[in-house]
Amino acid sequence: MITIKDLAKLAGVSYSTVSKALNGDPLIKPATRQKVLAIAEKHNYRKNIMATQLSSGKSNIIGFVLDELSNPLFSNISKKLHQELKDRGYQMILVVPTDGLEIFSQLRVDGCIFWDYMPDHREQFLKEFSNIQIPCFLLGSEDSPNSPYIKIDRKEGIFKAVEHLKSFGHERIGFIGDSQDIKIRGFKEALQRTGLAYSADSILPAISSWEDGYLAIRNYTFGDSSPTAFIGLNNMVTRGALRGLLERGFNVPQDISLIGYDDTPDMQYAEVAITTIGPPLDELASMAAELIVALIKKENVEYPVVIQPQLYPRHSVMRCKGSK
Repeated sequence: MITIKDLAKLAGVSYSTVSKALNGDPLIKPATRQKVLAIAEKHNYRKNIMATQLSSGKSNIIGFVLDELSNPLFSNISKKLHQELKDRGYQMILVVPTDGLEIFSQLRVDGCIFWDYMPDHREQFLKEFSNIQIPCFLLGSEDSPNSPYIKIDRKEGIFKAVEHLKSFGHERIGFIGDSQDIKIRGFKEALQRTGLAYSADSILPAISSWEDGYLAIRNYTFGDSSPTAFIGLNNMVTRGALRGLLERGFNVPQDISLIGYDDTPDMQYAEVAITTIGPPLDELASMAAELIVALIKKENVEYPVVIQPQLYPRHSVMRCKGSK
C-alpha cells in the first residue's frame, strides 16, 4: 500500500507538503495540491482515517444528509459536492436523517450538510446535531434563523418559468405539484406579477414522483379553458407529466408547452427535450463546500448565501396557438 512518504517522493515535495495538500491546507499552492491529489488518485492512495484522527483530532470527513435518494437530482448534487470536498482535502459520506447522528458520531465527522428538501426533519436534525457540536448548515433552505444556510430562490425560479411561457403567448398556465410546496406559492405570486389570472382548476395535485406527474395528467379533464402550458414541481413529476400528455395524444410543444423545475441530464434526453428551471449545480456544490470548510475552521461567514435558478431552454416550449 502506498504511503505519504511514497507520494512525497513521486511528487518531488516534502512529507509535510503532501500531508498539508491532502488535508486541504490553504497555504499550499493550488498547482501543488492538484499535483499531489492526481498522484494519490493514480496510485489509489487512501488515508488511514483512524491514524488521521489520532494525530490531528480531525477525520477530514463531512457528512451529507439526504432525505430523498430516488430523485436523479440528488445523485447529481452528491457527485458534484463529493468532488468539491475532495478537492479541498475532505471525504464525503452520504446518509439519511434517521441514521445521521449515530454514523456521524462513530466516524467523528468534522462537519455535515443537510439538504433541506423535507423541512419536517429540520428542527429535530438541528437539535440533535447541536448536542454533539458538529458544524452544520442547511442546503436549499428557504429560511433558517438559527443556523447558517444556502438558499435556493425557488420563487424567483418559478417566476422566470412563468415569464418565459408568457413571452411565448401563454396566458393560461397550470402547475403540477404539491399545494403546500414553496414553488406553488411562488407560482401564484408569479401569475400576479405578470398580470395573469390564477385558477384553482389549473393546479394538478402531484407529490414528487414520475407516477404522480403521470397520473395528474391522465386524470385531468381537459377543456377549452384548460392551460396551454404547465410547470412541473420537479424533474420526476415533469417527466411523468410528459409521458401522460403524449399518451393522451397531445403534441408537446405544439399543443401544450411544458417546463420542469430542476435541471438534470435526463431532461434533455426525454421523448421531447424539456425546458427547465433550476439552480446551477456546479455553483451550488462549490458554495456548499466553501461554507462547510469555513465553518469547520471557525471562520466568520455571512449567510444566507442565495443561489438564483437559471432557465435552460430546450424543445418543450413554443408559441401558444392563436397568440399574437
